[in-house]
Amino acid sequence: MGPIAIVRRDLIRYWRNPLRTALLFALPLVMAAIFALVFGGGGADQITIKVLLFNEDDGLLSTLLGNAGGSSEMNQNLEIVPVGEEGYEMMEHGEASALIHLPPNLTTDYLAGNPTLIEVVKNPSERFLPMIVEEGVRIGVVGLSEASRVFRSELEQIETFTVQNEFPSNLAVASLSTGFNQKLGAAQAVLFPPVITLESVTLKPEEPEEEASNLNILAYFLPGFSIMGILFLAQSATRDILHDRESGLLRHLLTAPVSAGDYLLGKCLSVFGVTAIGFSLLVAIGVAAGINWGAPLAVVMLVLASALAVGGLLLLIMSLVNSERQGDSLTTIVIIVSSMLGGAFIPVSQMPSFLRPVSAMTIVFWATDGFSKLIIKGLGVAAVLPNVAVLTLAGAIFMGLGAIILHRKIIRGRA
Repeated sequence: MGPIAIVRRDLIRYWRNPLRTALLFALPLVMAAIFALVFGGGGADQITIKVLLFNEDDGLLSTLLGNAGGSSEMNQNLEIVPVGEEGYEMMEHGEASALIHLPPNLTTDYLAGNPTLIEVVKNPSERFLPMIVEEGVRIGVVGLSEASRVFRSELEQIETFTVQNEFPSNLAVASLSTGFNQKLGAAQAVLFPPVITLESVTLKPEEPEEEASNLNILAYFLPGFSIMGILFLAQSATRDILHDRESGLLRHLLTAPVSAGDYLLGKCLSVFGVTAIGFSLLVAIGVAAGINWGAPLAVVMLVLASALAVGGLLLLIMSLVNSERQGDSLTTIVIIVSSMLGGAFIPVSQMPSFLRPVSAMTIVFWATDGFSKLIIKGLGVAAVLPNVAVLTLAGAIFMGLGAIILHRKIIRGRA
């Protein structure tokens, strides 16, 4: 009953100190939420650029330009608000990303070939969205300018139509159409097909676009930070071994009918149990936040294997130090460095090539890679078996070595 009693004692101690446990859980959740907001905020489809349109021209060109931004392809990400002079005051209060001013007689000047000016007022409190608006207007202006040079005679003919009080004759309309057709025909070799084309290639066909677009952005970050969180949870659990040694509690327990082997077995079970329960709670919180972790059996296997690996690593480190303070310092360094190298903060694919072999030496990598296969790629149990095998083997070796070292210290009277 010795090992079971030790496990029950540790679990009761965590239950009676909920604040300490809650803080350990808060770390991965808060960091994952911050990263999700910074790098996604729910997906690019939710980003809307608000543009004020101050249109002082009532001609055909301004009407076409105003309607261009409201097309069905753009209206989900671009909000155009018609305004008057008050638009400049609205910009001073930062109520939009940019204001576009179409001057009076814009259509008349364009058809006549006279220089005209389209003004863009950017919001100085925003950095990227006003630049998008400015570049979009710049592209449109360049296109209109080049069209004015190519179709100058045809545009002048359209201008004469607009000042006439009667409808243009069939002959005049036919002449205008012929002019457009001849110039388009001359440019056919360049425009149809165009000299430059854009090809979109999907490098990973196993990741459908629909799934990627519907994926909760939190799913990219929570698994990695959960691994880091249970590393700190395991740090807290294994620190108790050093606390028992320094406080004399271990020596007191060994005077009772509890052997060193019973104590260490109980501690190994306690570390594994606390870590597995903590990871399971983080998975449950992720499910409540809308994350689909993947096949349940694969998730359970990865959670248990990760808990064993994390608990074993921290137990081994704590067995190598001589004081609680040394253990805290060394384990904190190991947790932060392995989390950064293992992909908890940034994907391993974004790291320099020389760091990737180093990343594969961390348990954080094998755990986050396994959950990435389930969540991002939508794979099943077979795909994560290598990850489970590596984590289980590493955890068993680490925990076995740590228990052996601690047992020798206890037997030699160093505890």
